[in-house]
Amino acid sequence: MNAAAIDTSPVFRNEGGIWQAAPEAQGPFGGMHGGAVAALCVGEMEKMAAERSLGALVSAHLYLLRPLPLNGISSKVTPVREGGRVAVFENELWASGKLQAKASACFQQPLAIKGLPGAPEKPVFEPEMFPKWERPEFFKSTVKGPGFLDLCDIRDTRHADGTRAKWFRLKRPFHESPTPFSAVMAVADVSTLFTVTDSGERPDAGGWPNADLSLHLARAPKGEWIGTAQRGSWHGDGRGLTEAEIFDAYGWIGRSCQSAVLLPPMA
Repeated sequence: MNAAAIDTSPVFRNEGGIWQAAPEAQGPFGGMHGGAVAALCVGEMEKMAAERSLGALVSAHLYLLRPLPLNGISSKVTPVREGGRVAVFENELWASGKLQAKASACFQQPLAIKGLPGAPEKPVFEPEMFPKWERPEFFKSTVKGPGFLDLCDIRDTRHADGTRAKWFRLKRPFHESPTPFSAVMAVADVSTLFTVTDSGERPDAGGWPNADLSLHLARAPKGEWIGTAQRGSWHGDGRGLTEAEIFDAYGWIGRSCQSAVLLPPMA
């Protein structure tokens, strides 16, 4: 495929108030991938806040209530607080008459503080030099066609302290206007998957969907690359927890956390 044939259009489009998603938004077990849900639900609030000059998105929390389809999605954005230095919004995604996902987001107006550092000027990582991630044979998608991982150029490496990390560069944007926070949040959702693939084996479960996802960023991401250094804890009562440190090429920028739900083994 030549460069001219590569699709760089947004993953999401809005037609008459209804959201439609490209096939690459699909998850491995059917329905929309949790990362794509985060990009849609949080990204819409990010766009609205930018239009209202409410400052930078600093934290967001998403509940994944039901598998979201790729088409026929409506949203309901509600301002919880506007004014002052902090603003909070909520957004609900609906499909087939049911609430499918709900998120909240906190925005903060900038303020110059003397004596504290700004954004770093020099990169400390070169993600494009890291080897490409190879999908393990034991990890197979149960759906046909492209999926969320096909949206990303994924690299595999270890940080200086020995922590295994993944680096992502999105091949196409989620929205027409820039949504850097929600793009990072979408990548952070994949952390649970990589706690599994890095271990070299699947847990004895029918799946491990995320019930929620939280992300806090200390500063705005710079550049195309986002890195995650994740670790997970799995337990015999069917629950798990994944946390990840988040990086860009210039250093550490934040942390994500998510609750995993282990499903009964398939017969």
